[in-house]
Amino acid sequence: MTSRRSSAAVLLLGAFAVTACDPHAVTLPTPSTSAATPTTSASTPSATPKSSRSTSPHPMKSSRHPKKSSPHPKGSGPRIVSFRVVQKPKCAEGTAVFRAKAVPLVIAWEITGATGGALSVDDPTGTPGTYDEVGLVGTEEFGFSCGGPVGSTETHKYDIYTVGGGTQKSRSLTVSAKVLDDGQAVTGQQAGPEPDPEPSEAAPDASSGS
Repeated sequence: MTSRRSSAAVLLLGAFAVTACDPHAVTLPTPSTSAATPTTSASTPSATPKSSRSTSPHPMKSSRHPKKSSPHPKGSGPRIVSFRVVQKPKCAEGTAVFRAKAVPLVIAWEITGATGGALSVDDPTGTPGTYDEVGLVGTEEFGFSCGGPVGSTETHKYDIYTVGGGTQKSRSLTVSAKVLDDGQAVTGQQAGPEPDPEPSEAAPDASSGS
């Protein structure tokens, strides 16, 4: 009996040892756990496309609306916007009955970025303001003498300068007018040479007798 019990105990311990060392005995329930794993991994990629689709249009909008630069930069300094002839001059012409009066010259200017302006007329030295100091916007009238020979041209030069505000700027105008007559009003036709006097008959000599 004792030997039979010892043999049974040995067989039982051997069975437990085989069961503990066999890898197939402990890995059988694992398929149920590994089946759940793909469910979690499959849900992860689904969130990624949503984020990429919602954020991709925004960079396109910013590129279609660039910032515009200011058309009037600050600190540009003085500038002569315009300096022009408003009315062309014309010398007088005609007769005493039908005589056209002389037309004066009118010039106009506009200056920005300065404190004032200066005007010079027929100044070969290029000195600002030899005629007068002027405002930033204005007009001026000038009469032409038209005293030259008939058919000649009278020419004058006008210069505008900026005053203050930075580097001085200038512009020039050269204006001409043709002399149409000598300024003498014609009153009538020029008289021709006087005709020779008609010969008179000589009176008879009273001392002579018949």
